[in-house]
Amino acid sequence: MKFKNVILVFSALAASSCTTYWPSYFRQPTSVTEKSDLMEKSQSILDRVAAKEITPQNCSAELDTLIDSYSQAPASMNIEAVKNQGQEILDQSFEARMALHSQLGSLPVDCKAKVKNLFLKMRMTEDYVGVHFYNDPQISADTIKYQEEPVPVYEADKYRPYHTGAGIDPKLKFEFRNGDIMITKGVSFVSSTISELATPKSVFSHIVFVHVDSTTKVVETIESYVGRGVSIFPIEEALKNENARILVLRAKDSELASRAVNYMYDKVVKLKSQGKFIPYDYKLDFSDNTRLSCEEVAYDAFKTVSNGAVILPELESQIELNDPKFLQRVGVKKGAMMVPTDMETDSRFEIVLDWTDYRVMRDSWRKDALLGEMFRWIGSYQYRIHENLTSVAAKVIWSTRYVPGLWGMLSKVSGIPKDFTKDVPSLTITTMASLKAIGSELLPVVTSADQEFYAQKGKWMTKEELGKVLDDYRKTNPKKLRKVFRP
Repeated sequence: MKFKNVILVFSALAASSCTTYWPSYFRQPTSVTEKSDLMEKSQSILDRVAAKEITPQNCSAELDTLIDSYSQAPASMNIEAVKNQGQEILDQSFEARMALHSQLGSLPVDCKAKVKNLFLKMRMTEDYVGVHFYNDPQISADTIKYQEEPVPVYEADKYRPYHTGAGIDPKLKFEFRNGDIMITKGVSFVSSTISELATPKSVFSHIVFVHVDSTTKVVETIESYVGRGVSIFPIEEALKNENARILVLRAKDSELASRAVNYMYDKVVKLKSQGKFIPYDYKLDFSDNTRLSCEEVAYDAFKTVSNGAVILPELESQIELNDPKFLQRVGVKKGAMMVPTDMETDSRFEIVLDWTDYRVMRDSWRKDALLGEMFRWIGSYQYRIHENLTSVAAKVIWSTRYVPGLWGMLSKVSGIPKDFTKDVPSLTITTMASLKAIGSELLPVVTSADQEFYAQKGKWMTKEELGKVLDDYRKTNPKKLRKVFRP
């Protein structure tokens, strides 16, 4: 679901079973002998899973307690303990998530949904630990030339530590397998729209299907993008595609996964040889496979090769926003819908790699907070997106796409990629423009407040604090914001 290059816009696991890749020069001595509160939380999860104390009968109450505990974690975090024990905290939290993931197959639906919410809270806590422990300068994703960056995962020593699943040697180059699924998080207003729109919220916005040639071992991805449709990309390009995080999932039924990705790969290659392609599905109609969104690529492949026996995911998220017009703008409907994060808690898959770019974590959090507040304002205060000069201009410019010479010139002015497929709805173009306009007004406000907070207190704002900054700004009834987003 991530817009590529658009300007407008998982038995209990012992600790030794999950590994962390982190170069020796990142290691720091631990001067705090007592376990931090965060380590006690994750150790409790590991102990309870090992003792089989989280059961189908009590899981709902158990998970509610954990969700509440982790929800409060960033605000009550001991930053000094984090600076001393950050790596241990991150390692053990990952293992706790892996232990919970191993129990998914035995849990009822309501508990699976709560595990999804718990994972969100645990990841938010890990993000908060990571930015304070590593203390990387927090930069905007817009300042990074991603295709010139070292390849995440493959050039591991150039980035902060990442985690791998059981049996995977982190000292060796990670090996993708045919049929792996990657879910990633972009750092843009559109990516944040995707991660913040569904309930529960998430930290992922895009799905990638991985193909590994059985003979040449060449690794490629099959992905669908707005304005592009379904295409095949080198794995290196996908790994460097403005990702704040990358999670690699591996189907337990490797034979089925291999057949699924081969089916889709062969289909795309055949169509390309005929000068055709599978367009992007702007209506997100999973019953029609003539058009495919990023989620539908793997969804349709597994469904087709299993004759309908395997439907992804096991449990869909919910769209609860009560604004039909906005939902129409982004091509979704109220109710159950598959979003990228749903794959993280599908018990038919295992987590084999978990990578995070801590340099852009504040940028990602700010944009998520921004879109989250937008949706809250829509629901609570009847805010609506209003057409503005930027969105009207984008619509007018997009209308020239059938005039080659004129379009070539105007696309440079608008920032809309020249090679966008002409089937992109005008509403999609204007929505992207409006999101950019709203974000351009709100992002500097929350960024400045976050930076000032860090300068004064030596720690970054929590998600709730970021949201309060934005809401306080809304209450001032700013003129620029009212032009594009108001009740």
